[in-house]
Amino acid sequence: MNESNGKEYVYKLISEIVRTEIRNLGLLSGEWHLGTVDSIVSTKKINVFIDGSTSSQTIPCNPDVAFKPGDHIYVIFVNGDSKDKFALCKRGI
Repeated sequence: MNESNGKEYVYKLISEIVRTEIRNLGLLSGEWHLGTVDSIVSTKKINVFIDGSTSSQTIPCNPDVAFKPGDHIYVIFVNGDSKDKFALCKRGI
């Protein structure tokens, strides 16, 4: 294992631990969900993989944030409704 692969492995491991702990603490229950940007549609819409899904969904996003493909983000289900989503901000991982 070279240094680059080792760093990538540690990064993925730590990311998964953090996600698991956040989920176990109930911080993402209900309205807050995790997403990964798939592509940019416009400054007000992006395609996002939500909660580890394999198909992306086009949802409105915060126009004040410069999203780019691969960004890890928070998605809010407005009033807990899974059909009414909004990409609020990037998340540091």
